[in-house]
Amino acid sequence: MLLMPNLATSIAVILRRTHGWLELGCPDEAAAELDGLPDILHCSREVLRLKCEILNAAAKWTELADLSSTAARYFPAEPAFAEQWAWAVHKQGRSSAAYALLVEASEKFEKTWRTNYFLACFAHALERMEEAAQWLGHAFLLHSAPSHLKEQAEEQFRS
Repeated sequence: MLLMPNLATSIAVILRRTHGWLELGCPDEAAAELDGLPDILHCSREVLRLKCEILNAAAKWTELADLSSTAARYFPAEPAFAEQWAWAVHKQGRSSAAYALLVEASEKFEKTWRTNYFLACFAHALERMEEAAQWLGHAFLLHSAPSHLKEQAEEQFRS
């Protein structure tokens, strides 16, 4: 008797491997893992989030802006898509547009530490230092390891 593989287990394994490749800094391998998923799952929230993370890790800003903007329209209450979209716009040199986009989008969801952090980055790029400090302060309050975030912010704001 031939046993069918457990589809749920197979999917969980693929998702874990994808996360693993991302943690190792290997976006191409992470993207290749997702090819093993059934087609129907490619438009799920979790897979779209992973695809956005992959594009971010690969610094593919145009593709990230396209995917995350579409996902943000389908999942307006999901902060990750608006954050990724705004980050891609910022990385394309349009910090003012990124700031406006994320402020508007964040009215539809509760701001995460990441939302506040990205707004701080955009305000800093726009030389709005008081706003940047306020957003960063909010991010520190929401983050589980503020000292780690402080290190990340120092590195980001130096460049």
